[in-house]
Amino acid sequence: MNKYILMLGVAAVSIGSYCAYAGNSATMTVTATIAHDVSLNVTQDVELGTITINPAYNGRDTDWSYSDSGIVDYYTQGAIVSADDATVGTFTANIPNPSGCSLIYYGESCNGLSFTDGVVDFGGTGNECGFFIKHVSGNAFSVVPWGCELQNPAATTVGEHSGTIEISYSAS
Repeated sequence: MNKYILMLGVAAVSIGSYCAYAGNSATMTVTATIAHDVSLNVTQDVELGTITINPAYNGRDTDWSYSDSGIVDYYTQGAIVSADDATVGTFTANIPNPSGCSLIYYGESCNGLSFTDGVVDFGGTGNECGFFIKHVSGNAFSVVPWGCELQNPAATTVGEHSGTIEISYSAS
């Protein structure tokens, strides 16, 4: 009988301990911040070369453009005497579905990729060149000049002109 009383005592302590354990709990909050490493890397800056103009030209809206590879595509005679081929800019960006971004113009975004300040000013109102981003392959993109225009050749300043294009990624 002592054995049964002892077993009953052990069972009561075990059940009591289990009940005490089952009644204790705690909650922990887990937080994590997810960041996208798109690894934006410029591999080549844009170089427009030399653009020779006739500042005495009285007409308006003399323009020129470049092909996707930087070859002078066309230019209207008038203020433009000659224009060198351009070296298109290149960069890499690990974004989702890069091939879905065939062309990105200023003010647009594709899969979170966009750019700002896409204009180089040559002095004088309307004397400028704009750019677009084009997917090349894999995670490689090019920055191509287009829509270059001289509305006022006499106001175009001689010398080197430069500007910046800020390429950015924003998760949507």
